Amino acid sequence: MLFDTLYTNGVFYTQDPARPVASAVGVSAGRIVSLDDELDRQFFRNVHDLGGAAVVPGFNDAHCHLSYLGEATMQVDLRPAVCKTMDDLLAAIGSACASAPEGQWVQGAGYDQNYLNDLHPTAEQLDEVSGGHPVWLVHNSRHMGVANTAAFEAAGYPGRRNVPVPDGGAVPTDADGRAEGLLQETARALVTDAMPAPTVEDIADMIAAGSEAALAMGITSITEPGAGAAEHLGHGPYDMAAFQLARDTGRLGVRATVMPYLTTLHPIGNDGGSADNHDPCSLDLGIRTGLGDEWLRIGPTKILSDGSLIGRSAFMCCDYESNNGSVADRGLLQFPEAELRRRIIGAHRAGWQVATHAIGDAALDVVMDLFEEAQQLYPRTDARHRIEHLSVASDEQISRAARLGLVPVPQGRFVYELGDGAARAMGADRAALAYRIKALLDAGLEVPASTDAPVVSADPLLNIHAMVNRKTASGADFTPAERITVAQAVRAYTVGSAYAVHEESRKGTLAHGMLADLTVLSDDLHEVEPAGIENVKVAATVVGGQLAYGQL
Repeated sequence: MLFDTLYTNGVFYTQDPARPVASAVGVSAGRIVSLDDELDRQFFRNVHDLGGAAVVPGFNDAHCHLSYLGEATMQVDLRPAVCKTMDDLLAAIGSACASAPEGQWVQGAGYDQNYLNDLHPTAEQLDEVSGGHPVWLVHNSRHMGVANTAAFEAAGYPGRRNVPVPDGGAVPTDADGRAEGLLQETARALVTDAMPAPTVEDIADMIAAGSEAALAMGITSITEPGAGAAEHLGHGPYDMAAFQLARDTGRLGVRATVMPYLTTLHPIGNDGGSADNHDPCSLDLGIRTGLGDEWLRIGPTKILSDGSLIGRSAFMCCDYESNNGSVADRGLLQFPEAELRRRIIGAHRAGWQVATHAIGDAALDVVMDLFEEAQQLYPRTDARHRIEHLSVASDEQISRAARLGLVPVPQGRFVYELGDGAARAMGADRAALAYRIKALLDAGLEVPASTDAPVVSADPLLNIHAMVNRKTASGADFTPAERITVAQAVRAYTVGSAYAVHEESRKGTLAHGMLADLTVLSDDLHEVEPAGIENVKVAATVVGGQLAYGQL
């Protein structure tokens, strides 16, 4: 009998304290069966000599919109690196509209008003270049967007008049009461609900494109943070079916843990609930966190508590430095607190791991209060409830998160791509509370690594660069005291991200019996100068022992 593959002559940073570095990894049936010289090469069907290359466990992005990462390849690219001015943005949209079939919606994604003189595009500006096409632009935060007049009319609001303002959203208007074009938070659905809904096949295509992009960056696992609710950054009720279709047709190239939105879960059974009406929430048949296998599984359920920091809709304890058209001086909650309480405690009671988006410090307090109350009412061991982003936090709040056993899910790359805008939104005195990672580690929390792509780049090496160097796109230092080491960043991308979804028993380390997911690098991250981390490349990506990207 021969085992499958031996990867030899490498420097494998295993993340296993018992054997931190190995020179070879043997694989069979997708799992690691040997390390170093435990099994000779004659026992393997295939042998790959890595020529001394550095290898880490496959990168695992704990908060990555895989389907939207793929969809971004199909939209007009409006990121600041591509469209540096408003004229560039309008020209890009105009070109796309000129070549689009008559009446087709034209979508763009990735614009950031912080790079456009603090101005969002307007409906009137888009009207001038759209040639009658309905146009929808997605802000890089994914918490707001801009529609032109044709898009508003398709949604039933001719002349952009009489546009309602839903709870948890905002619709800025001009002096005549006409919507200016910007739709924030839940108000996005006023227009997006009128857009042609993607089919299961469409979403599967996005997942496939996202998988290809992820593999090229050394990513072997992701957690998709939200499925099922189009009004909250999902595509719709067919999201899970699309992931299954992608997997069944061999197009799901990375391991995916998918978070259904809490708003898609339904109370089941008839146990009378509780005095406080904490309805136990579950999917049909009582499905909850953990169902699935090593390729596709249901993870935590997700809910939004607030909005975006650079969009000034995150719920803060203090006024933003400059309102600049924000929904409120201190942002807002996406749901009334009583509704959050009923849903979060109900999901906890039903056995779900709960992941709550909380960017502002006021939202963080609300969420931690609810997690603490949930445990007091219905105690559970090792629930590992998550706080997605945890973008603004004081020392006291971080200490409390540690006491409650919560898992913070920050995005280091936000420092580089969004840091300048965050600093302007918060002001110099409070900016030091933003995008903290070292403080989370120092408090004893297990911290995963993530990007929230395509909000920012999904590239793990750029993310690690940002976590280690903490400089913004303008070159400014952003709270240097929060810098972490390469070793801490790699652990976050491997062990931390596996821990965040209860998968540390099968991924995150290179050890016997673990999944054989590997990322081969062009240079050793532990040896290069911090400023040069961004220049390191992925040479190859291995998933389940099989080469999925690159050459060996």
